Amino acid sequence: MGRKNEFKFLATVSDRGQIFIPKALQNYFHINNRDKVAFVVEDDGKVVFKKKGGGSV
Repeated sequence: MGRKNEFKFLATVSDRGQIFIPKALQNYFHINNRDKVAFVVEDDGKVVFKKKGGGSV
């Protein structure tokens, strides 16, 4: 059973190690300039991307 809102995107890492977040994801997560995002590595090796709110990751 698939997820309703499943996204698959590729991101490019710049020479400075920065990742460009595709505009579709910026819009979906309401990411604006200077917002914080988190990359959480789970035990099974999956990386979860989250917009960081006021609390902890």
